[in-house]
Amino acid sequence: MKPELLDPIEWDTIIKAIDSEFGQGITKKLLGKLTPMTLVHGNWRNIYLIPTSWMNMLFEEPPSGFDYHLVGKQLGVMTKDRFRISLQILPELAQLTTKILTVSKQGAESFTYGRSILKESVDYLDFNLKRNQRVLVMDKDFHCLGIASLAVDANRIGRLKSDDLVGKNLVDIGWFIRRLG
Repeated sequence: MKPELLDPIEWDTIIKAIDSEFGQGITKKLLGKLTPMTLVHGNWRNIYLIPTSWMNMLFEEPPSGFDYHLVGKQLGVMTKDRFRISLQILPELAQLTTKILTVSKQGAESFTYGRSILKESVDYLDFNLKRNQRVLVMDKDFHCLGIASLAVDANRIGRLKSDDLVGKNLVDIGWFIRRLG
């Protein structure tokens, strides 16, 4: 795979995707002093954040037989016109957004096994979040476990039974183990 500069139109699509889900200006804060770049693999464009000082080195001709597979911190993957945020960037994102759902120890375990979140597992959910909003799922120690989509407006959670669905698991840290293990 050969490193490429990120197309400004593609970068704008990524900014809109992240900011619309997790808050206006979040992408700029994630970027900080880093530079976005991409490694293309088939139809997938892996988006990485790298120190600007790496730019000259990455775009020089690599030694014979050398190929890039990973570089910097992965922000996500672009497929066609859809951006999927990487699990690798979630801890930084968790420090910047209020779109968070905190779960109990039992809820955290279930979530990392690929299960969705029931009301009985919810410890904290911002009252203003709406149905279909993507949220970061955190355990009580503030470890980011993955991303869920809310199945109900947060202000209606009090009306639910303990076994009612609150958040649908979209991706979690246990996915790698289940898929590759």
